[in-house]
Amino acid sequence: MIVRLLALALALLPASAGAHGGHDGHGAAPAGGGATVTVGGYTIELLSHPAPLARGQAGHVVAKVLRSDGLDPATGGEVLIGLAAPGAEPEPAAAPEQTWAGHYAVAVTPERAGPHQVRVVLVALDGRPLEPPLVVDAPVTVERAPGMGGAAWAALALVGGLAALAVYAARLPAAPALDLLAIPWLRALLTSRAVQRGVQIALLGVTAVVVYAGLADVQDGGVNLATKLTWTIWWAGIIFTFVLAGRVWCVACPFGALNEWTARLSGAWRRLPRPFRNIWWATAAFVALTWADEQLGVVRSPRVTAWIVLFFVGLAVAIGLVYERRSFCRHLCPIGGLIGIYSMTAPIELRAKDAATCRTHAEKGCYQGTATAAGCPMFEFPQAMDRNNYCTLCAECVKGCARDNLVLRFRAFGKDLWASRRRVLDEAYLAAVLVGLTLLVTAQMLTAWPGWISALARWLPAGVRASLKPVTYLTLVESAVLLVGALVVGPALVLLGAAVADRLAGDRRLGLRRTFVVFAYMFVPVGLAVHLAHNLAHLLLEGGGIVPVVQRAAGLYTPLWLGVPDWSVEPLAPEPVVGLLQVAVLVGFFLLSLAAGRRLAAREYADPQAAGRAVLPFVVLSLAFTVAGIVLLQQPMGMRHGM
Repeated sequence: MIVRLLALALALLPASAGAHGGHDGHGAAPAGGGATVTVGGYTIELLSHPAPLARGQAGHVVAKVLRSDGLDPATGGEVLIGLAAPGAEPEPAAAPEQTWAGHYAVAVTPERAGPHQVRVVLVALDGRPLEPPLVVDAPVTVERAPGMGGAAWAALALVGGLAALAVYAARLPAAPALDLLAIPWLRALLTSRAVQRGVQIALLGVTAVVVYAGLADVQDGGVNLATKLTWTIWWAGIIFTFVLAGRVWCVACPFGALNEWTARLSGAWRRLPRPFRNIWWATAAFVALTWADEQLGVVRSPRVTAWIVLFFVGLAVAIGLVYERRSFCRHLCPIGGLIGIYSMTAPIELRAKDAATCRTHAEKGCYQGTATAAGCPMFEFPQAMDRNNYCTLCAECVKGCARDNLVLRFRAFGKDLWASRRRVLDEAYLAAVLVGLTLLVTAQMLTAWPGWISALARWLPAGVRASLKPVTYLTLVESAVLLVGALVVGPALVLLGAAVADRLAGDRRLGLRRTFVVFAYMFVPVGLAVHLAHNLAHLLLEGGGIVPVVQRAAGLYTPLWLGVPDWSVEPLAPEPVVGLLQVAVLVGFFLLSLAAGRRLAAREYADPQAAGRAVLPFVVLSLAFTVAGIVLLQQPMGMRHGM
């Protein structure tokens, strides 16, 4: 109806309308906007080459003009075309007719990415002037230019040089020995049950709002509070808390709170069966959730988001009814394994001051609990704890320790990666999986990804493609790339590196399994870096969209009035700044990977020469993964939701 009204207006006087159409078969493709416009007896279709237009890249805007009656090309015309960024008026210039009749093109070189406006002025067609001239305005989008800029190439040169010097990397400075628990107000805050319960109850309330909005509100992921808050803000932002403060999120997590409260109220005393006391199940759940995100459009479905939340609420409560403490959080939470290994990088730790004091204290109130403390809900003994993987900083051990033998302090960034004595296969495998998974999920956000999948699908047998719908076999190919790439290829590359390293170590070799398990922790910073860089784009380019979503929800469901939602949200940071931050993150964590590799090698091999040879294959792998991340993140990326 809108297009018809616009067409009627165009027939009477200069007007504006949207233009869009199919591929023209002559090197130009649809430039964007709404529908093809028919006005004054002519059909106008807006095309561009390249399609879409790219910032800083020379191209052409093409107006394809046909007679509406027989769709023959309208030749011999005088056509003007102009392109302008938001806030500016297009200045149409003469667009000569091209080799293909009815195609009028003007050369453009956009200076900015984002939404633009094209104005087409039809002054004369078929050798006769149009009085008044017909004016068509159409929206188009200018994308970021493909490829990498000078900053990215400089970063690649930098990481290459760092890789060559990896085995000689300098040691990180020692962390200051400040006991944060000695600060009275901070100790009171950390040990306050009222503060902890208040935060947990508040987040339970937010969870209830997410479920209600997901089930009852409009099923548009871009404007529904459930999807925007869960996937654009929480899912993208929570990873930064792991890096800065370890598992502190778990203290406030509503699922963890429900699991722990249920276990206490039910008096559950059983331990989870031994086959479940690992993170294999959590890894499988995380990969499945990531697959659902990419293939089933979970992040765009408010209703599915709500049901996922309800499923994990039910699972956490059910586990708490039967098994003690936070068994769900320790072993089954879909992001529990990821939180654990990423928390190894956090520059803060809660540890026993003196292990000897712990050994001579029989009561073990830190673990068993006391009249005023519940004991560690994550089954950790402070006496033996030397890493952050399962410590939630809940401070139950601090409240239960009669000898004040706990210390909360800053330490070297990533220290757990090389200093911890505990190395296990399930964590090592997850570290390798996360590298491949984060790279592939990042690649899936690129505008070029559908073309890559289509090219791979052409390798399927003709009979398979003939018997299935394209959407089916394309989904199967994409799923195979994600799952095989993450679960098989990533770990296989690290395993191959372990085989080469074990051979290079000579007489000092550790064995294939031990080498894999030890050095896989070196790739925790690499996967974390890609994860952080990927989510920086979501947060800084899309995060501002939460404001109109909250305004809308408040106006609909509460007596509060937060203003009229403005859906034309600007990014929180310009794209060049986001790109620079992403490269900085990748380079910084590449350095941490090298430092961890050097220390791991020095710890495992008494001979420095053997250590240097053994770490070399892992340095090469770390470099390759980092380069892949930089290259991917320099390409145009799509958004999780519309702005």
